[in-house]
Amino acid sequence: MTLTFDVIVVGSGIGGSSAAATAARSGARVALLEKSDTFGGSAALSAGMLWTAPDLDAYNRRIPLGNPVLGRRLVEDFADAIEEVRATGARVADEPTTDIMTYGIGYSTDIHAILAACRDTVTDAGGMVVAGAPVRELIVEDGAVVGVIAATADGPQEFRAPSVVLASGGFGRDPELLTRYVGPQADRLLARSHVGNVGDGLRLARAAGAGGSRSMASFYGHLVPWPLAAFEPEHYLPYSQYYSGSTVFVNLAGERFVDETLGDEIINQALVPQPEARGVLIFDEHVHLTEARQEPFPGLGATDRFETAKEVGGLWASADTLDELVPQIAAWGVDGVALTRTLEAYADAAETGGSALGVPVSVGARAPQTGPFHAIMVQPSITFTFGGVPISTDGEALDPDGRAIPGLYAAGADIGGLSNIGYAGGLAPAYITGRWAGRAAAARALDGKTRA
Repeated sequence: MTLTFDVIVVGSGIGGSSAAATAARSGARVALLEKSDTFGGSAALSAGMLWTAPDLDAYNRRIPLGNPVLGRRLVEDFADAIEEVRATGARVADEPTTDIMTYGIGYSTDIHAILAACRDTVTDAGGMVVAGAPVRELIVEDGAVVGVIAATADGPQEFRAPSVVLASGGFGRDPELLTRYVGPQADRLLARSHVGNVGDGLRLARAAGAGGSRSMASFYGHLVPWPLAAFEPEHYLPYSQYYSGSTVFVNLAGERFVDETLGDEIINQALVPQPEARGVLIFDEHVHLTEARQEPFPGLGATDRFETAKEVGGLWASADTLDELVPQIAAWGVDGVALTRTLEAYADAAETGGSALGVPVSVGARAPQTGPFHAIMVQPSITFTFGGVPISTDGEALDPDGRAIPGLYAAGADIGGLSNIGYAGGLAPAYITGRWAGRAAAARALDGKTRA
């Protein structure tokens, strides 16, 4: 039996949930299909901070390679999206948090309440939410997407609709796609996301004729200790070394390779092509007692991230002086002579500005100076990919020539180009792009009904 709707949404994370609820509020009958047995995707594993760039200038400065058209609409829609979330009754902080990830603005929320409110909106409008229904194929007729085939407990099930929204969470857990797009050693990345984020949306869209976006090689994640015996959802937040921007970061050759003050989510990406995709954070007791123990933003929780890294098996060292610390790090296979040269050059550059051995040192950078001194071995992780399906500002999936594919839309981590090396936020952009896609998908379906 074929089930018929106005809009089908693939994926129940924050992007898909927003798209489904927006379409339902627009008058569409919606089917929200989730491949897993539970709803919420990676959003349900997050701290619930809805944030993005405060304005277009800030967006362009932080993400100069981003899509400025999408960026403009993102920041313009942010305030209205926050008010929409408040209207659901879910908790949203009264006052914003600023300087998130060094530049953003956002609000702490109850993400589980938001996701549940979106599902209630769908069912209250006569729609359906289905778990355990992975979508295996898009139905394409005369060049238009007109439905999906999902694998259910009772076998393949055909869902028909004039509009389909893809919001499956990106391809951060697929080693083949990571290696293809991010590059060699990307399959070493530890995933800090939902297990279902394996590129379903990208594959489905490509099969229907979608093109590719810029930013296919960039992603969001954080540095975490090395080695780790386990890395489960409960570890994703406490193990992240958010304070790394205040350290000296070296590779196994004992050399710096990136300006640390760019922030943890950016230097995490820079580590992937380095030898063995591993690095060492070096910092002093001042950083340990301040930034390493601070709550990066409300809802994340304050913890001593260095002590946590030690407790869970990360390779670490401490000493009263840097001269005593270097031999301990060298025992890990790091070039001690090069490391000493790196630390000396960094200290000189931090005093005068400029660069150290050819690598920038930002104005305001602080060299390690207050003992004891510490080091921890780290590895990169990935939460979601920045590249994916190219879209219009109405969430339409685009072909390689930039033309909309009739009936196909995308949102959240399945889209590409909004972030690119620089990070425009996760939950808020997903929620907002879900609104674009849900609104346009409903309009197409309902307009077809009117003309029929």
